[in-house]
Amino acid sequence: MRSIACIIVFAALIGLAPAAFGSGFTFSTIDVPGAQETEAHGINDAGQIVGDFVDNAGLHGFLYDRGTFTTIDVPGAQSTQAFGINDSGHIVGVFDTPPVGHQRLGFLYDGGTFTTIDVPGATSFTVAFGINNAGRIVGVFDNPQNRGFRW
Repeated sequence: MRSIACIIVFAALIGLAPAAFGSGFTFSTIDVPGAQETEAHGINDAGQIVGDFVDNAGLHGFLYDRGTFTTIDVPGAQSTQAFGINDSGHIVGVFDTPPVGHQRLGFLYDGGTFTTIDVPGATSFTVAFGINNAGRIVGVFDNPQNRGFRW
């Protein structure tokens, strides 16, 4: 009898879980002005959002903070995408080098400096997807199969 009561309580809690997680949330569209496409990839506890957008000039990363979009382009890169942001505002992502010797490399951006992330032994790409509040970065590289990394 006790196990039946536990099952009923558990089932009731599971049934309420989606409502509890979804209450108070609404969907908001995030569109970089003038962009043909916009994708949001990461958000921190302050509500800062990072992602990428496409316009007539190509593919760019962005930071959306309190109603303002800031373009993130690694200097000299053909394209840039931002995937993760921590509570300190440090941003990680990937950029493409120009066509000669084309390679995709990860980056860390601290608001003033870009640091390239290139896993030793990667054959054609390193992509940084996430960064935690301790500054640890995770992502993927190829050698020759895809492998995860933590830096």
